[in-house]
Amino acid sequence: MQNLVDRLSEKDGPVSFEDAAEPLADISRRITELGHVAVRFTATAGGTTLGVSVDPVATDLTGADFAAGTGWVHLEGTLVLDYTPVRCVVDIDLATRTGTGRLVPRPARDDR
Repeated sequence: MQNLVDRLSEKDGPVSFEDAAEPLADISRRITELGHVAVRFTATAGGTTLGVSVDPVATDLTGADFAAGTGWVHLEGTLVLDYTPVRCVVDIDLATRTGTGRLVPRPARDDR
């Protein structure tokens, strides 16, 4: 059986914000002020929700209008899943709050 990191790293799959009913202003605040947002990979059994630490340099909100609920968010950030450091890369349409994304395994830091 393939592990979750491998499955979510193979190819882009469907994603959404964790709580599709959450006001977009709150999602914007999570991304820009708190630097942490929950992303749900919906094609796994039961769905997989991941807490992503937002990388503000790699994240692009220029095409997003949170007030109007239009445009796209390109979100990148990091997390550890099943003891594996990964980068989460997703593109989400604000109108539908869905999009596509994948995980990218990254090398473990050597703090010695």
